[in-house]
Amino acid sequence: MRLLPDNRIRSSWLTRVLLTALILLGSWTLSGGVRAAHPGSFTFRLTGEPETLDWNRAHTTIETYLLMNLMEGLVSFDEKMNVVSALAQSWKRSEDGRTYTFKIRPGVKWSDGVSLRAQDFVFSWKRLLSPLTAASYAYLLFDIEGAEYFNRGKLKDFSEVGIKALDDLTLQVKLARPVAHWIYIPTFWVTFPLREDVVSKHGEGWARPGRLVTLGAFTLDSYEIDQRIVMKSNPRYYAKKGNIEQAIGLIVKDDATALSLYESGKFDFLTEISSYDLKRLSTSAELKRFPYFKTTYLGFNLRKPVVGAVGLRRAIAQAIDKSKLVSLLYGNQKPATSFVPPGILGYSEKAGLAFNPILARDELKRSGWSSGRNVRIELLTPSWDKSLTVAQFVQAELKKNLGLDVQVSPFDHKSYRAQLDVGAFPAFQGSWGADYPDPDNFLSVFLKAGGNNRWNWSSDAFDDSVLQARSILKATTREQFYVRAQKTLLEDTAILVPLYYDTNVALVKPRVKGLQLNPLNYLYLKSVQLQ
Repeated sequence: MRLLPDNRIRSSWLTRVLLTALILLGSWTLSGGVRAAHPGSFTFRLTGEPETLDWNRAHTTIETYLLMNLMEGLVSFDEKMNVVSALAQSWKRSEDGRTYTFKIRPGVKWSDGVSLRAQDFVFSWKRLLSPLTAASYAYLLFDIEGAEYFNRGKLKDFSEVGIKALDDLTLQVKLARPVAHWIYIPTFWVTFPLREDVVSKHGEGWARPGRLVTLGAFTLDSYEIDQRIVMKSNPRYYAKKGNIEQAIGLIVKDDATALSLYESGKFDFLTEISSYDLKRLSTSAELKRFPYFKTTYLGFNLRKPVVGAVGLRRAIAQAIDKSKLVSLLYGNQKPATSFVPPGILGYSEKAGLAFNPILARDELKRSGWSSGRNVRIELLTPSWDKSLTVAQFVQAELKKNLGLDVQVSPFDHKSYRAQLDVGAFPAFQGSWGADYPDPDNFLSVFLKAGGNNRWNWSSDAFDDSVLQARSILKATTREQFYVRAQKTLLEDTAILVPLYYDTNVALVKPRVKGLQLNPLNYLYLKSVQLQ
């Protein structure tokens, strides 16, 4: 449901008072009320309803904490972000860099007792690539022989795609060319194995409680729409795990409500804390900061004529003082220059267009615009506190420095995603958190064949450059390609404006020990011990 425009949004102060009062009166209920935490229960917040638990199709941050605990992939990351074995106990790469052979860990069983087989990966990857699945992340497998042609329907026989089960415990993957970062791909949830018999039996409902079978440290116990999702410890999990008996994700969309629940002992772990509360809680021993490969940006939908002029977009990029923005958020964010964040190859402090309102106004005039022109630019944004703070700051900056009239349109998570997918707005606030720690993950979203291109922009020269960079094994040479690619995006076409690099700020109860939140925002609950 669409929310009120920004000039009619209720004050955060009044909302906070009313919601807190409701909580204190005990009127907050989630399936009969939030009960006191069981010693073996770990409770965390979900900021909205997951779009799906079908890991071939899942593509938003809300699914992350669920899928990374229900399932695993061939390989994973250790605490230093090195790729380590998971469902594959070992792997080899051929000398030419094109063939990967994975040995599946023997004795691993699904939660229903059925043994894991290499064929489960073949089925999952075939389904991911199938045009009928319409998966946003199908393009992640396009470096495999025949994969892109199969996805486009030009290749009908999947046996001609370079994905083979040589036997029950051996998976072979043949790439069309060497790819420097490819071993990262099978860490991501869209590549997790899937049982053909389960999907055949239950159809589109295979991911529901009572039907979903998993391989991770947890199983799906219950799912109450818009209320809670409960995961329980998987007794058949092959590896060591902590002492969490059940992990409860409460769906709480409002930041103030979520914080009140945390402070009253109903949450063990809480992220997405409002800027107002971060300032107040800055000295709390329970406030933890984790590194995060994530960039928040202002994007433009080039199908909308109102933002079609490159001069206008370049003017907007130079009219936002990002240093002031991060001072409003109190989360230790940093002003962004490049789209690729610090800590990943290709990050550059010199990328993008610097804040310069004088040049911005000149750019605006040259583009044919004039200050005070009676045209409104609608800005799509999530309705979370931090997102609204950012959107209203951008609105004020563009009014002050360019005279532009920006209408902020906030939506709840699901509605926001729907509006983004159909390209309903000319401008949108978005963020991209790394799915794997490589610049390709950031630049490939702009490819013509990519399923996550929300800008409706494409360039054959850009595509060729990004695809060529994948096969370059020398890091310094690869980096040159990514720096040039970002110049195209941020300066030449200005289809997006990086705003800030985020950190993962979370409140963690003292009884929670060993919690890991890596720079990909993966919460590994199997490492947690509750005291």
